[in-house]
Amino acid sequence: MAAQHNPKVKKKAGHERWLVSYADLMTLLLALFVVLYASSTQNKVKIQEEEQSIIHAFHGTPISIQSHSGNSGVLQHQPSPIPKPVEHPAPRPPHVPQEISRQLQQEMAQLQAMQLRLQSVLQPLIGQKQVTMSAQPLTLTISFSASTLYDSGQATLSPPAKILLTNIAGKLKDLPDQFSMVIQGYTDNQPIATPQFPSNWSLSVERAVSVVTLFVAQGIDGTRLSAQGFGEFAPSVSNATADGRAQNRRVVVVIRAPAPSDTANDASGGK
Repeated sequence: MAAQHNPKVKKKAGHERWLVSYADLMTLLLALFVVLYASSTQNKVKIQEEEQSIIHAFHGTPISIQSHSGNSGVLQHQPSPIPKPVEHPAPRPPHVPQEISRQLQQEMAQLQAMQLRLQSVLQPLIGQKQVTMSAQPLTLTISFSASTLYDSGQATLSPPAKILLTNIAGKLKDLPDQFSMVIQGYTDNQPIATPQFPSNWSLSVERAVSVVTLFVAQGIDGTRLSAQGFGEFAPSVSNATADGRAQNRRVVVVIRAPAPSDTANDASGGK
């Protein structure tokens, strides 16, 4: 009698094959998670090297730092990546001896008083913009329009200019002998070429000298006076217009108080 086929046996063998596929799937998932874990794990040595390179870029010298894991995400005891500016105390002003300070205050007061006296004389010309005055602590500057003092192209003082400057010289004589006076001549950029003045430079110098000569004649010591000529090379405004050229043609009287070192030398007899 032929052996009969047992269908239950075949059904049981086919039912267990899903375990193989399941095992393969779990193996693949395990391998995937291992790769993901490995890729998410950072090299602590490289982290420290990167941190030191950043600190070196900001501070110039790498320093040892310690990285901490956790939720805070902050490097403890780490200096600021941007160096803070070092605060220095404000420098103290240089100490001025009491004697020099008193002398400077006296000289400034003398210049201020002189400015007020000259303003009373020059006020009409100041209102006409023929004369300007400016003051600094130890300097008083008076600027005369050339047309107020001279004829065009000339360096000889006009009669009204002699009267005006004589009045000014009488007041300047009241300043102490230590005060100096510099007379400066300026012209515009229009060329001049005459037998008397071959250039604007020579004209500017002669105009300054004419004022110095009058001041000396009025009793101001020549050792306190000097003359300078700048020609067209130091304009106060542009020479592009007639008004600008008129402003550049000027004679300036600069009155200077002595420097503190000069006062000290005079007080000590030059020692």
